[in-house]
Amino acid sequence: MPYIEVKTRKKIGLTLARKIVNKGNVSAVLTTGEITDRAKKMFNKNDIAYAENIPDTEFMSCEAEED
Repeated sequence: MPYIEVKTRKKIGLTLARKIVNKGNVSAVLTTGEITDRAKKMFNKNDIAYAENIPDTEFMSCEAEED
């Protein structure tokens, strides 16, 4: 079953991109850091969507407000 890989790293390079692609069931990669151009090419070639430089706060849980 496809899933989204979330990484909190400064940079995703070609080596990590290969490992992600080799998992075979990753549909997208989200990261708080950058993705190198070579890693982006690898993701594109393997139909893996990606987003980079997502603020840490987007991944933090927040408590629901009480009425």
